[in-house]
Amino acid sequence: MNTVLLWALSYLIGSIPFSYLVTRLATGQDIRYIGEGNVGGRNVWHSVGPLYGAIAGLLDLSKGVAVFLLASRQATSELAFYGAGAAAILGHGFPFALKGRGGKGISVVVGFLLGIMPRAIIIGGVLFGIAWVITRNFNVSAAVGLGSMPFLGLYFGLSLADFPKVIALMSLTGFKKIVDRPHERRIRRQSGWFEPEGIIQRRRK
Repeated sequence: MNTVLLWALSYLIGSIPFSYLVTRLATGQDIRYIGEGNVGGRNVWHSVGPLYGAIAGLLDLSKGVAVFLLASRQATSELAFYGAGAAAILGHGFPFALKGRGGKGISVVVGFLLGIMPRAIIIGGVLFGIAWVITRNFNVSAAVGLGSMPFLGLYFGLSLADFPKVIALMSLTGFKKIVDRPHERRIRRQSGWFEPEGIIQRRRK
């Protein structure tokens, strides 16, 4: 498959706004303007409900898995392969259907990397869960879980050549977080979203 076509298809798969669609179907609301203002499973979980959040998160994860399977079969080079993963993450973060207002792409990148280093992703997920039980802080737990994954990947056989490529893919989610900061600050003020240090989402009363 032509590399440009592969990247375009990967972007389109990544741009399917599952969190937006799940929230619309469940409540009729626009997830971009409620809760923390992020189009992701975490916001759906807390703004709509855990079941809907889990569904949205798993659907977003499936986008990463789908692009990995597509790229594994159609990519003609490592650049094409990892570029497909990047395109999916950027599609999730900047979907044309939502005028560029998408999510950060954590579930998408985890889904893509699940095909590359499955044991590292699973153990990183376990570490996330342990950190969550101890701290009840999403940001700390995400830092522990996600931060450990590339190094676990090295331990389980990820090559030194692929290590920076994995880091680059994961860094795209941090880039999107910076881009989204002004919008999320505004929506959080409007919705009453409250997230002090050490405490996951809670609403002001």
